[in-house]
Amino acid sequence: MTALNEQVSRWRYLADEAKSGRLYLDSSVAKECRDACNRQIDLYTEARRDLNQLRTVSGFGKFDCARLLEKMLGMKAIGGDGDVDTALKEHIAVLELIRDTIQVSVDKYEAQDTVNAAEQDKLLN
Repeated sequence: MTALNEQVSRWRYLADEAKSGRLYLDSSVAKECRDACNRQIDLYTEARRDLNQLRTVSGFGKFDCARLLEKMLGMKAIGGDGDVDTALKEHIAVLELIRDTIQVSVDKYEAQDTVNAAEQDKLLN
C-alpha cells in the first residue's frame, strides 16, 4: 500500500469515528487545524495554477537533446510520470479529507452550543 493510500485510509477511518461520535477534538484546536488545512489547500491550489507557466520550458538551445530536456522538464511539472501537479492534487485530496474530518467536531460543538443556548433561554424565560 502506498503512503498516500495509507493516509487516505487512516483519515477515512478517523472521519467515520468522528461521524459516529467516537472521536472528538477540542473546539478551538479543531477550528485552528481546519483553518490550517484550508490555508494549505489554497497554497497548493495556487501552486498548481503556477505550474502552467512551467509546462512549456524553453531556452536550452536548438540541439535535439536540448529540446528533449525542455520536454522532460515540462512533463515533470504537468503530465509526466511523477509530475508535481499530480502530487499536489493528491496532497490536496488528503488535506480535504483531514479538514472534513475535523469539521465534524466543529459542527458537533456548534450544534451542542445551539442546544445549550436554547436550554438556557428556556430557563431564563
